[in-house]
Amino acid sequence: MNEVPSQLQTFDIAETDTVVQEYLQTECLGHPTRGPYIKSRALYEGIEDEIDDRFSLELFGLFCESRSYLEKWSRGYNGSYRYRILQEHLR
Repeated sequence: MNEVPSQLQTFDIAETDTVVQEYLQTECLGHPTRGPYIKSRALYEGIEDEIDDRFSLELFGLFCESRSYLEKWSRGYNGSYRYRILQEHLR
């Protein structure tokens, strides 16, 4: 696991990590038309009900930046970052 930003030290990072990785495997990499890219906002909205209620979109962005399996790829016009999923770093 990568270093956790100080703002997230009280969150259950291991559980969030598991939820995110499972979502990326099934909804992105395992999907016939989606590829290895996802917007942070889409990822957050896809798993929002399964993670700690204290996560805001901004804090979730910090979490994403600390994961070795997500590489910041580009920034969209609406401020949402697009990440490339590095499959070799997923469990």
